[in-house]
Amino acid sequence: MKSMLTRASIFALVTAVGMMFGSALTSANAEGLQKVTIRFSADLPPPPHPTAIAMHWFKKKVESEFPSGSKVRLFFAGALYKDPDAMSAMTQGNLEMGWLVVGKTAATDIWLSMISQPGVLTSVASIHDLGNQPTGKMLLDRLRDKHGIEPFGYADLSFALGMAGKKRLLTLDSFKGRKIRTFAAAINPVVASWGASPVVMSFGDVPSALESGVLDGVITSIGGWRAITEQTPYYTIAGIATVAFDTYWVGASAKWMNKLNGPTRSKIRALMAETITYQNELNWCNDQFAIRQFSVSDPSKAGIYQATPAQAKPIQEAIGTNVVAYLKKKLPDEADPWVDRFFKDGKVASAKLGPGTDPIESLDCAKYEHLLKKKKKKLKKKLLDTCRKGFEESK
Repeated sequence: MKSMLTRASIFALVTAVGMMFGSALTSANAEGLQKVTIRFSADLPPPPHPTAIAMHWFKKKVESEFPSGSKVRLFFAGALYKDPDAMSAMTQGNLEMGWLVVGKTAATDIWLSMISQPGVLTSVASIHDLGNQPTGKMLLDRLRDKHGIEPFGYADLSFALGMAGKKRLLTLDSFKGRKIRTFAAAINPVVASWGASPVVMSFGDVPSALESGVLDGVITSIGGWRAITEQTPYYTIAGIATVAFDTYWVGASAKWMNKLNGPTRSKIRALMAETITYQNELNWCNDQFAIRQFSVSDPSKAGIYQATPAQAKPIQEAIGTNVVAYLKKKLPDEADPWVDRFFKDGKVASAKLGPGTDPIESLDCAKYEHLLKKKKKKLKKKLLDTCRKGFEESK
């Protein structure tokens, strides 16, 4: 009897699994979806980086909801392509998708650099409005029309973009003579205005450069900082986009997309819209968790320090019009009006869509805590203890 029951249980389990598998296949077939293989490139750390988590979510959705054999291969830290090369590869049809930093891809199309102006989009809602602003729309159209890339939209990089350093980078004196990594050429005049030497570098090369002394500090996001806290235990924030601004854009090769049928293209677009929303929420919560965990009120202690308005003012004023002057020098003359228009429209958006007006600012982050608080193996206990000690001593 026991043997018969066991066989019956196994048969029932196999039948259930078979029905579920068949149901998934039937669903994919009913939608008319094609089998896809997608290489997805990004120059950012692997999980628990919030963007990497979102990309893994996209991978799971595609591989479970598209026909059997569909695959998404994720490449992090520039392992397949650096961002400028990834953009070119999508244009040529040699890469399916990319999650790329706007400022980095300005190396391929300098027009993209015009939104890397600090002190323009200074609220969460105004940053989320970028795709609706004339300059933001124009750049997405440019990706489509000039580069053969279908843009899915912009995605948040970090609302706490800041300065990571081996020592605290806060005063103008602390920057003088330092070698600071930037991720985009348009941030170079910002760093230079502080008396430091900018070094444009892919994130994948940053840890070894810090170890060897090639770099003293890094302009990055909190997500990026959490991957290098051992080398740079001090992280300084001076407000939303007040000293530097950049964002992601996500897109696919039009040559590849055009080979797909209508239902498959529509499904990919819908999943990417969900993925970007998911990533934005993860990114917001990641910033909040990190600030809560590593925040210090004493800048001499290791951890995340939020500069006071009085402390931020000198470094903001030092930037002045350096970025605008740099952009107009590098961009063709016909782009100059767009540089000015972004500045004007962005200021208006920031005033209209001020702090607290975006739904994400009231998001309950508890549901993402288990994902974002997974520790990387490289994040050693010693560093965490250092930051916690700084936090306790600064209370």
